Amino acid sequence: MYGGARGGGKSEVGRAWLVEDEVINHPKYRALVIRKNSEDLGDWVDKARNMYLPLGAEFVGKPAEIRFPSGAVIRCGHLKDENAFEKYLGHEYHRMNIEEINLIPNESSYLKLISSCRSTIPELKPKIFLSTNPGGAGHMWVKKRFVDITDPMKIYTDPKTSRTRVYIPATVDDNPTLIVNDPSYIAYLDSLPENLRKAWRYGDWNVFEGQYFTEWRTDKHVVEPFELPDTWKRYRSIDFGRTAPFACLWFAVDYDHNVWVYREYYSHRPDLNEQGKDADVNALAVAEMSRDDPKIEGRKYQYSVLDSASFAEEGHGEKISDLMARVTNGKLLCIPSSKKRIAGWTIMHQYLRWDDKDDKEPKIKFFSTCKNTIRTIPSLIHDDKRPEDLDTNMEDHAADTVRYFLQTLRGTKTKEPDQPETPGKVYFDRLMGKNKPPKSFPGNDFYNNG
Repeated sequence: MYGGARGGGKSEVGRAWLVEDEVINHPKYRALVIRKNSEDLGDWVDKARNMYLPLGAEFVGKPAEIRFPSGAVIRCGHLKDENAFEKYLGHEYHRMNIEEINLIPNESSYLKLISSCRSTIPELKPKIFLSTNPGGAGHMWVKKRFVDITDPMKIYTDPKTSRTRVYIPATVDDNPTLIVNDPSYIAYLDSLPENLRKAWRYGDWNVFEGQYFTEWRTDKHVVEPFELPDTWKRYRSIDFGRTAPFACLWFAVDYDHNVWVYREYYSHRPDLNEQGKDADVNALAVAEMSRDDPKIEGRKYQYSVLDSASFAEEGHGEKISDLMARVTNGKLLCIPSSKKRIAGWTIMHQYLRWDDKDDKEPKIKFFSTCKNTIRTIPSLIHDDKRPEDLDTNMEDHAADTVRYFLQTLRGTKTKEPDQPETPGKVYFDRLMGKNKPPKSFPGNDFYNNG
């Protein structure tokens, strides 16, 4: 994978790589070029004419098939069709050049695509060339697969497949043609705001175009676990999922109202081919992980929050929220989350915010053991159609869980509820028709919405 910053000449390098001497003169050489959509593919083909026509190439059809005098062929395709990732199955391509790999939303689709890169001809070794910038719907899996796995320029051998891969970072400094012909471009990149400059000028994978939580910095928000004082109030928050990940986070609030995310339960990782679990299995796992938390004033948790969709009637007549409370014998009683997504994200931005100028620390920090939360939150991007929201096609379950909890703290984080019972118990009793929440109860708005 080659790329990172803007101006590194990724596409030009890919075009040259496809016609290296060792392959282009072989009559059986077959290569495939992939772009995300047909418009981008057309631009790639137009620029390929300048390089390939002097080699005697002929451009035929649409999408183009590029034929060379030796008999070698480069085929072009895009991923706009619904069956795009499957339509190349069964083919044999000795080289594949996939442009903007970060636009492929998940790793499984990518693996289907590259399964066609193989060779029955000894002298034509199968190779793949990827180009990308940080960001896009696939940012998270691309970063994990190529950037985080080992150091740049160091070849990594996959222990399962024995295949090798390497990340080659590129910046505008690696493109002498651009520097000569447009010297002001570097000055333009250097003049950008800090976060955009880090992404576009230097290819920083932790700060990228479209990033939703631009406040995130691992050195600011992630801490090593420490023993929490028993007197800090504890809370839980849950985003239910079976076909999607099920996430539960544990929170502690200190005397200065800072929030510490100290434990994580994360079930079902589609990218790892993990199978989803039923609600009762996940509920029992959460209850077991909660077993050793201390009790404060007779209770372990001030309350637990569950996504509001879990309070809807299911076909079998039992709400997910009721099922989870029942199978745990009341140990997982929850209040419903707010349905106001944008307001929740605004609150989350405020808690993540920090400022070195006045030594202001973020109001929320995460134990390093909350690996999936730390993995997913900084990789989320804006929704193209609704920029104030994040892209829900990404792995946003841990972020939702944090949002649910922070929304319950607004205006109530400095004082205790008036009544001694847990909010979950009050809500559960209300479901059974036993009582109504007092006006002073901090979760009152959520009960009314529910």
